[in-house]
Amino acid sequence: MQILQQLTHHRNVVKLYDSFETKSHLCFVMELCAGGDLLSFVRRRKKLDESMAKFIFKQAAKGLAYCHRNHVLHRDIKLENLLLDDEGVVKLCDFGVSQLLSSVTDRVKDQCGTPAYMAPEVFKCSEPFSGQQADVWSLGVCLFAMLCGMVPFKGHSVEDLKAAVLNKRV
Repeated sequence: MQILQQLTHHRNVVKLYDSFETKSHLCFVMELCAGGDLLSFVRRRKKLDESMAKFIFKQAAKGLAYCHRNHVLHRDIKLENLLLDDEGVVKLCDFGVSQLLSSVTDRVKDQCGTPAYMAPEVFKCSEPFSGQQADVWSLGVCLFAMLCGMVPFKGHSVEDLKAAVLNKRV
């Protein structure tokens, strides 16, 4: 919630209008994205043509660049976390595992995100890495999925998927 409150000035990041707590829930009042998530959008069409993918990707990249300029790592970029409003504007959402850095040069070491979209350095977790670069990798996986109708790396388990990503078997 605190991170979303800081990211209020970009059309490609979902807006948080208000929040409140009940006895059992923390509730967010957010911008309506009536077009749904990008995964559903792509699945309905099987895959997107190049011009549509470019249009969507450019907006997602602008939203992510805004986050990075504000020292925010998203850490779970995937088609489900890219929403469309009723005019086709892309909105980056779900900052549940995001991280606020003190500097754009900060490195991270922990592993989080959705395995099919994770960068090789995230799987390795052996040394600190650039969270911004890992986010960009994940956005590239989204572009691949938009154009091909599937993610580039598959596996029957997380370990299989990790091996595919680390060995770059597309």
